[in-house]
Order: sequence, then structure tokens, then C-alpha cells
Amino acid sequence: MSGLLAKSGHHGVTLFFAISGFLITSLLVRERLQHGHIDLRAFYIRRCLRIFPLYFGTLLLYVLLVVMLERDSVAGVEFWRNLKYFATYTSNLFVPLDGDRVIFYFAWSLATEEQFYLIWPPLLVLLGGIKVGAGAMLGVIVASVVGAEAGIAFFAGVPFAILAGSFMALLLHDQAWHASVAGLLGRTWVPIIAGGGGLVCMVYPTIPYYLLHLSMAILVSSCAIQKRHTLSGLLNSRLMIYLGGISYGLYMLHMLCKNVITKLLVLCGIQGFELLVFPLTAILAIIAATLSFRFFESPFLRIKLTFQR
Repeated sequence: MSGLLAKSGHHGVTLFFAISGFLITSLLVRERLQHGHIDLRAFYIRRCLRIFPLYFGTLLLYVLLVVMLERDSVAGVEFWRNLKYFATYTSNLFVPLDGDRVIFYFAWSLATEEQFYLIWPPLLVLLGGIKVGAGAMLGVIVASVVGAEAGIAFFAGVPFAILAGSFMALLLHDQAWHASVAGLLGRTWVPIIAGGGGLVCMVYPTIPYYLLHLSMAILVSSCAIQKRHTLSGLLNSRLMIYLGGISYGLYMLHMLCKNVITKLLVLCGIQGFELLVFPLTAILAIIAATLSFRFFESPFLRIKLTFQR
């Protein structure tokens, strides 16, 4: 079981998608309810100021490192071929991730996220009401599950978690559905049950993937509904709040930190260093993300605040 859990770390991205779908949809719907419309221009400016600087800064750093260290390697040559996809947020569509080593491979999740930003907010504006939006999202969810089960390649890459998170946000902001959904998910024990269900789905990969994604969306929704629940002590701890603040930097920089730690341990001749890689990488990534947030990201975030409604 521990081995399977160790191989399930990538599902952190699944949780991220559920959070993102829920958060972005909630912000858009609340803006419509408060101001009567959604300012797409301001939305995209805020997203660009949050996402682009660190993404393209990290990509530039990878370019420099590949020039210095990987120019003639197989992975380095592939990186140059894939660079146009990394730079245009289309790597999830055109960069195969099943090779032995794909430099900057984690960009697929950012590409997926940017495509969600590009399509969903204008569609939500076009659809108008919350009920219409929820109905449309439910249709996409059903099509996604049916299409993936039927082996249709187009649906295989759709992040079900981001769809489920968006759908839950719409339900909770609809007056007719809010009381029922909040009454069901607002119980203090729901987050721990949803989280436990997600772990079971990770341990037993034969369980349909969409049940794991749905459990993530329920986990996020149930935590958002209530302030006090079984996970509130952990999620409201200073450490978790701090890590949440620098989480984007952690994600963008963690592979560079892992590579640095691995090479240092090899150079030092430390035997059985595999057990040291994770804790040392975590420490270095936190330091790097902290510096990035304070000295690089913060100026852009201050500008972003001027476009907040």
C-alpha cells in the first residue's frame, strides 16, 4: 500500500484542478452577483500577472540550463523541439509524457489550466444564469466520463476534477440548490470521508479515475462550506497557510530543486541517498519558492491588486 501511495504523488495536481475549478468559478459567479456582470478583461489581466511572470521566468531558466548542460543530450534536443509548445501553453496537447525523460514536463498542467481560463469564463458569461451554466457543465462532465470510457482520445485528456470543482461551485451559488448541497456536505466529518475516499481510489487504481476526481471536488467543496471541520486544524495551521501562499513557486521550482539535491548527494558519495531526496528537496524548494515570492512574484501581485473588484 505504501508503494502505491508513493506513486500517487501526481494526484496533488488532481487536487489542484479541483481547487482551481471551484475557486475560479466561485469568483466569477460572485462577481456577477455583486456587480451584475463579469469583467473578462480584468480577469485575464489578473491571471496573466499571477501566472505568466514565474512561468516564463522558470522556462527561461530551463532554457539557460539546457544550453549549458543538456545541449547535445536526447532530452535536451527534445526540449528544443517542445519549446514552442511550452511557450504557448499547448504542451498537454503536443508533448508526449511517456518518454524516459521529458525536461519541463510538468508544464502540461499549467497548459491545461490556461486552456480552462481561456474557455470557461467567456462561456459562463455567454450562458448567463447559474442554472444554465450548471446544466452545461453537467453535460460536459457526462460527455467527459462517457467519452473517456469509450476510449475517445479527445476526452481522455479532459481534467475531470476541474469540471467537478466548477460544477460544485455553481451548485453552491444557486439559491435553489445551496441549502440541499450545503446541508449534505456541511457536516464536519465530510472532508475526512472525502479525503479517505480519495486515498482508497489512489491505492486501488482499478477504481474509475473520475471517482477519485469527484472525491477531490467534494473535499474542496465541503472544506469551503464550513469553517470548522475535521481537517480545519491542519488546513488553518501556520505552516499550511504559508505553504499555500508560496505553492505556485513550489510547483514551478520543485524539479530544479530535486535535480540539484540529487546531483549533490551523488557528488558527495552518500550511499542510499534516495531516502534523503524528498526531505532535502522540500527544504530547498521552500527556500527557493520563498525567495521567488518575496523578490520576484510580489511586485506583479501588487499590480494585480489594482485590477481587483
